[in-house]
Amino acid sequence: MGDHDRTDETLILLARNGVYEVLSAMHDRGGSASFAQISAESPRPTALLRALAVEGFLISSHGGTFDADPHAETCFSLTGKGEAIFGHLQRLRRWIASGAAPTKRPIDPLST
Repeated sequence: MGDHDRTDETLILLARNGVYEVLSAMHDRGGSASFAQISAESPRPTALLRALAVEGFLISSHGGTFDADPHAETCFSLTGKGEAIFGHLQRLRRWIASGAAPTKRPIDPLST
């Protein structure tokens, strides 16, 4: 799989419903949150937690696999990569909320 395909997969994951809420639940609590806390903010978080862990955005305090649903007290923590991506998502959400108009791209004379 090429870098482009990997980037596409990561962007598709980050656009999934509930991902921002999962990351936010951890970020708002200093980088770590229990499964119960995350579940309160994001519907059906188990699959999202698995996918985010695979991407290296978070880790589980109990280690091991995600074969079974986590217990309510299982703690998840953002990695440095997770903190960084959440910062980008926050800025993107603020930019969208501000109603910022897209900047016009200059016309490429070679494309016409």
